[in-house]
Amino acid sequence: MSEPVTIRQVAAAAGVSPATVSRVLAGSPRVDAGLAARTLAAVDELGYRANRVAQALRTRSTGTVGMVVPNIANPFFPIVIQAVEKELRQHGARLLLCDSGDDVAEEAELISSLLDHRIDGILLSPCDRRASQDALRRAAAQVPVVQVDRFALKDFDYVGVHQEDAMGLVVAHLIEQGCRTFTYVTSNLAASTAAERHRAYVRAVRDIDSYSERRVHEGDHSLAWGQEAARQILEEGDLPDAIVCASDLVAVGVLDRLRGLGIDVPNDVLVTGFDATVLARVAWPSLTSVRQPLEEIGKLAVQVVLETERSSRVGRTWLLPAELIIGDSTKKIHELPSQARSKKTGKKSIRQAVPKS
Repeated sequence: MSEPVTIRQVAAAAGVSPATVSRVLAGSPRVDAGLAARTLAAVDELGYRANRVAQALRTRSTGTVGMVVPNIANPFFPIVIQAVEKELRQHGARLLLCDSGDDVAEEAELISSLLDHRIDGILLSPCDRRASQDALRRAAAQVPVVQVDRFALKDFDYVGVHQEDAMGLVVAHLIEQGCRTFTYVTSNLAASTAAERHRAYVRAVRDIDSYSERRVHEGDHSLAWGQEAARQILEEGDLPDAIVCASDLVAVGVLDRLRGLGIDVPNDVLVTGFDATVLARVAWPSLTSVRQPLEEIGKLAVQVVLETERSSRVGRTWLLPAELIIGDSTKKIHELPSQARSKKTGKKSIRQAVPKS
């Protein structure tokens, strides 16, 4: 195996001093343009790669930002991650990505590993709004930390969406469609976004449907949970006018089980999702869902973490607006959902449709 190319070799090839090579690689504007071009040509020709460990010791910066997400398979996160990586490249920095698998202990271990790599900052979407707090505090004691989408501590920087306003858009739309009874299907309320959406849902429908708080089904963030939640809802008896889901993935599971049991969406019941991912567009029928500005969230989070000095943290919050995307799952019909349901199915036929568990 050949020895790695050194700065001195690059300097000799370019006819400049090693100090000039270092300044060029650091992006210093004080180097003559001709010398800089000659140096970079030598870097390319020799295949020089900077020793990032030595560079970090010298500059106290690795040009690397760590990011920990709870589940990279969640359709929400890939778009945010792409935006983060693109914005980091614009700043000459790199991303070190970790997936905690919704495990608080793994999340803490990954954060410790990132800190060992001397990263310049951390973007974190906490698994648990309470259990993730200790790891978050330890990280913030060493590098700037920005919470993305989810949060565990309100006195740390956070970039996300105003969840109450977003859920308000969903409920207002359903009320306009004539809905008066609601059921809510959510993932684990340990996540801050799930908890915020649940609280917003309850506040929004309480005055219209006094029993709505009793019709909340909590599970995990999966297609299988959406299918199971739909089975539970049907087993309870009368369908509500609308089933509000905390994510598109769960909503697709609900749609799948309803369709399999002969329940028509939207003529028998309206269904909504959240996040307006590709799942909402390809679902049958297409889902009414909330679109969050994912690219903007990722871009802003990078800007905040790169511009923040650890000592100047003041717990700032950036809440971006969301948009309701209307799909066929809540399209306007001539009768109220409850009226259509009583003619087409009725309580007895619904109970007959549900298989024994």
